[in-house]
Amino acid sequence: MSFSLLDVRDRLGVQPGRMFIGGRWVDWDGPRFDQVSPATNEVMTSFAEAGRRGVDMAVAAARRAFDEGPWPRMAAQDRKRMLQRIIERIYDAEEELAQLQTLDNGIPYHFSRSSRLSGKACADIFDHYAGWIDKITGETYPQFSDASNFHYMSFREPVGVAGLITAWNAPLAMFAMKAGPALACGCTVVLKPSENTNLAATRLAQILAESDLPEGVFNFVTGAGETGAALAGHPGVDKVSFTGSAAVGERIANASGLNMKRLSLELGGKSAGIVFPQARSVAGAATTLLGLCSTFLSGQVCSTSSRALVHVSVLDEFVHHATEQVRNVRFGNPFDAATTSAPMITRAHLERVLGFVESGKAEGATLAFGGDRPGGELANGNWVNPAMFVGVTNDMRIAREEIFGPVLSVIPFETEEEAIRIANDSEYGLAGTLWTADVTQAFRVARAIRSGSVGINGYASIPNAPMGGVRRSGIGREGGWPAIEAFTELKTINFNLDI
Repeated sequence: MSFSLLDVRDRLGVQPGRMFIGGRWVDWDGPRFDQVSPATNEVMTSFAEAGRRGVDMAVAAARRAFDEGPWPRMAAQDRKRMLQRIIERIYDAEEELAQLQTLDNGIPYHFSRSSRLSGKACADIFDHYAGWIDKITGETYPQFSDASNFHYMSFREPVGVAGLITAWNAPLAMFAMKAGPALACGCTVVLKPSENTNLAATRLAQILAESDLPEGVFNFVTGAGETGAALAGHPGVDKVSFTGSAAVGERIANASGLNMKRLSLELGGKSAGIVFPQARSVAGAATTLLGLCSTFLSGQVCSTSSRALVHVSVLDEFVHHATEQVRNVRFGNPFDAATTSAPMITRAHLERVLGFVESGKAEGATLAFGGDRPGGELANGNWVNPAMFVGVTNDMRIAREEIFGPVLSVIPFETEEEAIRIANDSEYGLAGTLWTADVTQAFRVARAIRSGSVGINGYASIPNAPMGGVRRSGIGREGGWPAIEAFTELKTINFNLDI
């Protein structure tokens, strides 16, 4: 018998979603859409499809708040105090936020409560950026010549109205990673979550709505592609920050060029995890790389190393330990402590992942295990058994395209130079990893890999370090000071002291 999540939905008091625009909750009279749980495909509730009309309203409110309101000109101490009160409210609501996030995307509740995607982590990210508010400084410059008595200084000013579009795999963390620095810098915000995951984001929006933020500083709209396109292309938006697929990122870049919007795009990845014979533990590398694809969000993370480049001398050992690891995977009710893995976010995405499995087999790779659907009580959800291919070459689709699911492609190599060449032979460059106990080799290879970040003997992201990619993996960086730079413009003032 299939399990149901409707009892959790009802216990949390989930209501039809509203939008927050210009300091008021909007009872939308336009079209709506249903959000379903990927674990069961049960309807959780409905949300407003903002479309162009809703986006126009939200941007107008944000525009007024930026051009006429106090927020961009507020003293650093006052802005910081406002955000600190919001942070405390998020900490207080972290358990509820985690439950809503699990209903959103099916991430096992114990991960939603305690991982880097948790409600507490969301508050921590806001706290990190609140700490920057009174440290956003410019510079003074030495006089270049004695031809004049001009003196130069620079200031960092908020970029303006920021359109923030988050992805579905980390609704809480991405809300904070975008809204945190934008608000800290004095920008006004229109935030749109993924159409697949609105529950946790709506609860966060409620917390901000109940704060002391001036009217129009924070605005929240919901919707699918039409709404996102309207926000990305809106002439009243000065900055767009988007996390999602490279294909959508390209469309946003094209739309943003019409009025030269500032852009931060955190897009896809096809990261390589290189396992050298010098690895301290091949078993640890295999367990980690296959675990990232098979547990947690089941490979639906852009930084997942979905290409395992394994030296031929340790290939059999790697495959053995990866096969052992997959035995620990458990599907089921995401609120059950025994559940290790999330379903695919939508039925369409499930079919896409299964299509890649068929493609790998057709191109001659060997399917070591998985790649099919479980039945029984899981039949109603978007579940797929973790798959691993061996005998993969880097020209196959499964090695080149972002699958964004529980599929690991194992590619053998013989020399360090060959491993680097294969790792860099990709349209993407987001978050590579390598496994070796040789420190000199680790730094040599890490510097040679063309990627926004590289993990040595593991990988993790934190809010105070930059994260982002090269090539089709994106533009700009999130995290730490680079995110402050991304939401500010640098103004230079030169002062002639001879007048």
